[in-house]
Formats: sequence, structure tokens, C-alpha cells
Amino acid sequence: MNEDIVKELGYLSLASRLKRISDTMIHSGRQMYKELNWDIEPNWFLIFLTLEKHGSLSVTDIAGKLQFTHPSVITIVNKMTKAGYVESSKCSEDGRRQWIALTNKAKKRLPEFKRIWQAGTDGIENMLKGYDLLPILDHIEKQLSSESFKDRTFSEYTLQHHEQR
Repeated sequence: MNEDIVKELGYLSLASRLKRISDTMIHSGRQMYKELNWDIEPNWFLIFLTLEKHGSLSVTDIAGKLQFTHPSVITIVNKMTKAGYVESSKCSEDGRRQWIALTNKAKKRLPEFKRIWQAGTDGIENMLKGYDLLPILDHIEKQLSSESFKDRTFSEYTLQHHEQR
């Protein structure tokens, strides 16, 4: 069996391990969409479902609802615009703001997309049967929003450094 240093390092490599899992799922999703001849990306479902739920939103609003950075939302929205799934229009009150909305193409394809996304959700739930991962992720996110990884690390380092004296 191959050595797995990321796994061996335990909590030290938590972010790397979560990224590895994410990358594996995104790569597999991309292959799935290619086999289905769909012109979408694995991370677009977030924008599709947010706009379906809320209608037209600004990039800032989308970023806030997803808790993503503004530049990452712009990147996704630009790709979705190029593929014909979202369109933008200028805000009448503030010409600097753009409203992002689903196109007719998106609205037409969304039921089909949602069926595969539900199948993906079901597959993950079956894979994790007996494990309750979402509350753990909620806890991690809540803890990191109350005190950053950097601050936690410095606190531990300072505490350990003082104990060694």
C-alpha cells in the first residue's frame, strides 16, 4: 500500500485533506458532466440554486449568501454567462452594480440538473451512513469564524512556549 503522508500527519494536514477530498469530488463531477454531455462545472450548482431561490442578485449578494469571496463568485458567474446560464443587467439605482439572473436556458435545464444533484446527495448520504459529518463541519466553520486558525495557532504556540520556560 502506498504511503499517505497527508493522512499520517493527522490534524496538521486537515486543510490539505479536506482539499484533497474536494478535488477528488470535483474531478469526478467534471467527468460525470462530460459523460452526460453537459456544459456545466461542478461548483455552478451553488449559483444555480441561489438564483433559483432568490431571483436576481448582485455578485456581492451571492458572495454573502454563499460566504465566498467576491472574486470567486465573479469567476463562476463569468463562466456561467459564457455558457448561457446567467445574464447580467445594470442596477437602475446604482449603475456600478450588476444584477445576475438565470437565463431561460438555465430555467429549462434546472430540473434535469437537480435530478443528478439529488442522486449525488443520495450517494454521499449512503457513503456516510452511520456518520454525521455535517454537524462536525458546522462546528469547524463556527469555531473558525469566532477565532481564526492563525489566532488559535498563535495562542497555542504562546501557551506552549511559556510552559517550556
